[in-house]
Amino acid sequence: MHITSHLGTYAGRQLLVLGAVLATLIVAPWSHAGEEEQELTIVVMDPLAAPLSCPCVEGYAQRDYQRLADFIQQKTEMPSKVVFHESLVVALKKTKGEADLVIGKDSVVRSDAARAELALRGVARLTGKDGMTSQTGLILVRSDDPAQNLADLKGYRFLFGPANSAEKHAAAKKLLTSAGVSLPEEIETSSACSDGACKIIEWGPDVRAATVISSYAKPLLEGCGTISKGDLRVVGETKPVPFVSAFVNRKLPKSIQQELTQALLLVRKDQQTRHALESLMGFVPIPADEEMEATDKAVETSATRPAVVLPPDDSWPGWRGRNRDGHCGWLPDRLPAEAHVVWREDLAGPGLAGIAATDQVVIIGDRDLLDRSDVFRCYAADDGELLWSVAYPAMGALDYGNTPRATPLIEGDRAYLHGAFGHLHCVALESGEVLWQKQFQADFGSTADLPWGTCGSPVIADGKLIINPGAPQASVVALDPESGEVLWRAEGAESAYGSFVVGELGQVMQVVGHDAESLSGWELATGKRLWTLAPAAAEDFSVPTPMVADGKLIVASENNGTRLFEFTDDGKIVPTPVAANEDLNPDTCTPVVAGGKVFGIWNELYCLDIEHGLKTEWSASDASFQLYGSLLASGDRLLVSGASGELLLLDATAPEFNVLSRLEVFHTPNAELYSHPAMVGSRLYLRGENALVCVELDDSSASHE
Repeated sequence: MHITSHLGTYAGRQLLVLGAVLATLIVAPWSHAGEEEQELTIVVMDPLAAPLSCPCVEGYAQRDYQRLADFIQQKTEMPSKVVFHESLVVALKKTKGEADLVIGKDSVVRSDAARAELALRGVARLTGKDGMTSQTGLILVRSDDPAQNLADLKGYRFLFGPANSAEKHAAAKKLLTSAGVSLPEEIETSSACSDGACKIIEWGPDVRAATVISSYAKPLLEGCGTISKGDLRVVGETKPVPFVSAFVNRKLPKSIQQELTQALLLVRKDQQTRHALESLMGFVPIPADEEMEATDKAVETSATRPAVVLPPDDSWPGWRGRNRDGHCGWLPDRLPAEAHVVWREDLAGPGLAGIAATDQVVIIGDRDLLDRSDVFRCYAADDGELLWSVAYPAMGALDYGNTPRATPLIEGDRAYLHGAFGHLHCVALESGEVLWQKQFQADFGSTADLPWGTCGSPVIADGKLIINPGAPQASVVALDPESGEVLWRAEGAESAYGSFVVGELGQVMQVVGHDAESLSGWELATGKRLWTLAPAAAEDFSVPTPMVADGKLIVASENNGTRLFEFTDDGKIVPTPVAANEDLNPDTCTPVVAGGKVFGIWNELYCLDIEHGLKTEWSASDASFQLYGSLLASGDRLLVSGASGELLLLDATAPEFNVLSRLEVFHTPNAELYSHPAMVGSRLYLRGENALVCVELDDSSASHE
């Protein structure tokens, strides 16, 4: 939803409603008398912001908050200025006491705000590249120190961080005390992580000493040459505490607070802004109860993992979720002991298409009982009530049945439904009314004979609905989502069987996907083909979707393994991959990237380390998945929805195959379930052989159903 109000229109609105108040010249706390508009003041204290860090580690600690300010201005139409400083107290001197939005280390902002008597309310947390919103304190000793664990630190001299740094002070003290280490009455502190690290190195082996640094700082210390790699060794790590949070000024009108909060949460939908902020999923909200507790308890917050609270518009609107990356906002610590099925609706039979869902509706593609028509059904998310259905004749015979392959796409107040025989319908989300329709053969001249049908799930980016009819003059097409009008079309080969992805590669926003002959990239704005790459080994079916990760492209297929490609500044692919792995050769399962690792299934579940050249870190087989499984990821969890109907929850950060828990949803051991599930909040939507089910994964929520 686009936010259209701004300070000027806000004043106009108030003039009508609160004329008597304005007549007395009472001015809103964020504006100045005699001025129509007042700049929004954003104070940034994030230690990973570019002006507050140094460019010693490529792609790290260079967060571009001016980009965020521009994004907020675009969404709210409020002009803004950004002020950077490690201290809120000092920053306020530069802004004459004004701070409408403050972004920085959670505990530091709260402490400084209390000192400055500034009433702030935490509204969102910024996810890092790993999707996490937390950090830890690392307890370090010199590499030659005899201590091997926390218990060995008895009698040591400690250098903690300042009291307002929760991970380096309160959390570290708590960790040491729980390990039986007595601390002196007077706590020594060092203001910067680099100071403490350098001091214990300078003291040498004659002084038994340990220091505490923030987990985010370790790569910076080594990258800057402050310490050499291997100088220090980690002997303990605190529980996670919140890292970078965003706070709004409580004196702002509530409508403005809400607009700022919504703008922050919309960063999740903007890939370029997320990339500028070095963030996997943008901002996620701070639960109201957690914020209240944090305000009351000041700095000793011990939040560990994301709560089951997502942005109001967070959803699973199409293939592989909101960003086509298989990521969801939350996965549980453990799966429930038994499947809590909130509702179940019968289907005509098994199907291949994924599920699209929001917190209000769930859409799935099916067939009629005579197998002559496509039938798309929309259910109420809360209880499974059928809201509408769209059916149309679609005759033919395909391998693996005739149900739609493409996942429906929900965008705004519309849904886009794509069948296996080339039918595309745009319908009103509320009623299912058909607003416009296309047919690949009739409208684009597609003559492809596809035994598996048309499979590419539509995607919307920059006001363009991207489809791949596979026609000679319309291999890839961009439509106006509102009218169905053709915006551009690109010549090319017949379709393959995978979906396309949109991302910024080599500083160019482009559409990337396979046709029957090659992998290619098209400029999103114009449809110009930027590059083409033929696979080294021919005859890939090209089902898995390419993945954009940190400006690079990960491609996996059954004959060419998994490869990592870089791009030149003009958006061209560098043909020789910078890394490759021959173990992971999926023919249908699209891998997922989480925490710097690639997880994918081909006979086994593989974990590949991106940083170390896609090296296989581990692999494991399991009866729940063999040739196929759908993969969902949060910051630290991996959920495998096996073809047999069993769910496996894994620790995505573990150095080995670590199953945390299992949950059997469908008791169909011989089934082959290929439909990708949808995850919204704590509810998982799954397709079985002949039913769609809604499963509650949060035990606490299930107990109150």
